[in-house]
Amino acid sequence: MAPNIFICLRNVICPLYWFDKGTRVVGHPTKDEHWESPVPGTYRYFPERGWHLIRRDGDEEDESEPRPVVYCRIVHRYLFASDMEKRCRYHRVHLRDGQEPQKCLFFQLDDGFTWVIGWDSRGRFIPGPYRKWCYDKENMTMRRMTSYEDSSAATSPMTSRTSSVA
Repeated sequence: MAPNIFICLRNVICPLYWFDKGTRVVGHPTKDEHWESPVPGTYRYFPERGWHLIRRDGDEEDESEPRPVVYCRIVHRYLFASDMEKRCRYHRVHLRDGQEPQKCLFFQLDDGFTWVIGWDSRGRFIPGPYRKWCYDKENMTMRRMTSYEDSSAATSPMTSRTSSVA
């Protein structure tokens, strides 16, 4: 492919194109912010490592080990990385009739007993809307929530929770 003459002449004649325009970081690359969620405190951004909790409100000293925080695209807020790991589990489920079960990554919602499929069998994020699932302790499997369970879970979580919590 032949070089573009216009681009070649522009680069030779105009000094604006002689130097690279790199982004320069002025000062220290970390920054601190105060957040109310997941816990009130001071959070610091470390380049290429993300946000970490460094000090809770009311504490005089910094955390001995900064706790990493990740953004959860399912509940649309930040969670501690350890909480995110606790709330995610792999299960094999039948998504369509006649197909073999697929291994999907489920995420537990804030109520403690409702689960949604957040990532498919290939590890790709599913943006929603989400069908609600619950863990069946008798069969040791995940199953879709019925409309009755969904409505009763909203009104009285303790009755539904006893049958679906792992």
